[in-house]
Amino acid sequence: MVDNNQAQAILRQYQVGERNFPNLALRHIDLHGFTLAGADFSGSDFSEANLRGTDLQGCKLQGCYFNNADLSGANLAKADLRQASLLKTFLLKVNLQGAHLNNALCAGALLTRANLEDACLHGALLTGADLTGAKLSKAKYNQQTQFDAGFRPENFGLIKETGSATPRPQTEAQTQSAAPLPTSLTVEDLLLTFEYLGNLGNHYLGSTMASRYLQSARPKQEWFAQFEVDKKIVKLNYQGAKQEQLTPKQIELAQQWAQQYVKSCTVIFKTFPTMIETDQCVFDVT
Repeated sequence: MVDNNQAQAILRQYQVGERNFPNLALRHIDLHGFTLAGADFSGSDFSEANLRGTDLQGCKLQGCYFNNADLSGANLAKADLRQASLLKTFLLKVNLQGAHLNNALCAGALLTRANLEDACLHGALLTGADLTGAKLSKAKYNQQTQFDAGFRPENFGLIKETGSATPRPQTEAQTQSAAPLPTSLTVEDLLLTFEYLGNLGNHYLGSTMASRYLQSARPKQEWFAQFEVDKKIVKLNYQGAKQEQLTPKQIELAQQWAQQYVKSCTVIFKTFPTMIETDQCVFDVT
């Protein structure tokens, strides 16, 4: 838990001109009513924080966690919230005019009477979000944006855009023509692939759920018992030598492990496979 001293330290630094505060652990912090416009908090964790009425206009908040936080009445106009996690976040009367919410997770968020005019919602997850009384005129969305069934964006003045650079899921034909399994892999190659997938799952689903999926998908073969899941950071630890070569069967089972993990994550976050950069994985994982 973050104490009030850290909140005051951030405010003091901001008031003397500091604007860079990336990757901070700020769970439960109380910054309500602070003026922090234009600051860079990219990658920081604001889960369950009190940000009521905070001025975050134009802030860089890419990849931040705001799960269960309270941002009611906050000013987030033109803020960069790309890939931010706002699951079940309180956003009553928040100003998100012109904000970038590309690929943001807003499932279950309370956006009652929020101002989303001119906001970019490409790829955003808005299922279960309460948009009662929200201003949505000229907000932009695309094919990957997910609303509740029955929600008609055009009825609220939203604008659908095409030609987004957001990657699309593989088609069945593409899956069938996937590259064959590599014949030579080391344990280190495997660990790097799962480190990437674990970080991705941690970002979009949180460490508890992602680590659970990684653990439950692990093959039952005795050799795989040497891999332990670090639940705090969703990372695999291996008890043996990392330069050990995998057998063809171990490679096959490792791929199945990765694919089952991705499949499980996709149940919660439908566009999870589209976030995966294939060059970060040693085999096809979708």
